[in-house]
Amino acid sequence: MKKDFVNNCLIVTLCKSPNFGAYLQAFALKEVLKRYGYQVSFLDIYDKANEKKRLQFLFRGWKRRPLSIIFNLRKFLAFRSVEKRLSIVPRGDLSQFRAAFIGSDEIWSVTNGTFNSAPEFFGLNLGSLLKFSYAPSVGNSGVDDMRHHPQFMEGLHNLDMLSVRDSESYAVATKATGRDDVKLVLDPTFLHDFSTNEEKITVGCSYLLVYTYGFSEETVEEVKAYALQHGLKVVSAGFYHPWADKNISCNPFEFLTLVKNAQCVVTDTFHGSIFAIKYRKSFISYGRHKKKVKYLLESLGLESSLVDPGHLAEGGLIETNYSNLEASLNPLISSSRDYLEACNGMVRVNE
Repeated sequence: MKKDFVNNCLIVTLCKSPNFGAYLQAFALKEVLKRYGYQVSFLDIYDKANEKKRLQFLFRGWKRRPLSIIFNLRKFLAFRSVEKRLSIVPRGDLSQFRAAFIGSDEIWSVTNGTFNSAPEFFGLNLGSLLKFSYAPSVGNSGVDDMRHHPQFMEGLHNLDMLSVRDSESYAVATKATGRDDVKLVLDPTFLHDFSTNEEKITVGCSYLLVYTYGFSEETVEEVKAYALQHGLKVVSAGFYHPWADKNISCNPFEFLTLVKNAQCVVTDTFHGSIFAIKYRKSFISYGRHKKKVKYLLESLGLESSLVDPGHLAEGGLIETNYSNLEASLNPLISSSRDYLEACNGMVRVNE
């Protein structure tokens, strides 16, 4: 890429969310795009309303778990400490940029109450920039939800190139836009090697790592019993759970190390599953009811890690067979990179 293209690439995503998956997908896409010669900036979509919602998590569940406020404050400060690794620019004059990559994460979820949908998530208010989506998700939003926002549908229709990260988002995007060129790609965390980004954090024992917003009482009991039977402590990363032996409010790069050093992982989240897979950890996911989690594991041939409550109580193990993973994963990585190559090619044609 020519030098006059330096500092012209904008990513539009939830770059300030105090969530490991949200931060690490943003960081990964930045690192991938840098390899094309871009210097990458992030658009700050956090107006007063979204900033308020970002801070509300500090008080989530405080009546039931007062200690969670201190935990969440430490987590928030840990995320603030790594925000400086992302060059974040305000809304306004975007003339210095030539292209915008929109995604990933659940930025097309118009029903997600943790943030307000920014018009820029749908390609609006981005002026003459070339606009590409990379691996966004609709979360639990459907086509009917999207139809309540015709301006967003029009914005998606006008994107220069359009990709999503899961089958549900693919169905919504094709129906909402009427386009037949929507591509399925991997979450950007699969395209980046995080080994040089890991930061030291010490737990001091062998542990089972849990990554969840919350489990049912039945699931909690079977996870605790399994850990006890196998001589492991239960460690929760990023979320305060009174039933865990240790709750750790770390930054995203310390989270990577917690996954890397865990004996096994129990989760029900999309990125919890991804990072267990990236570090080839034995894991189970109670996320069968989440379409994006189900699609992810089935597409990689790891559907046996999708379990129902009672799996461990009935004698099930946390064991993952990765012998066939590369055969499923490598072609998806290749096609995802091909999509980015095509986006980059369009930028170069428009020099």
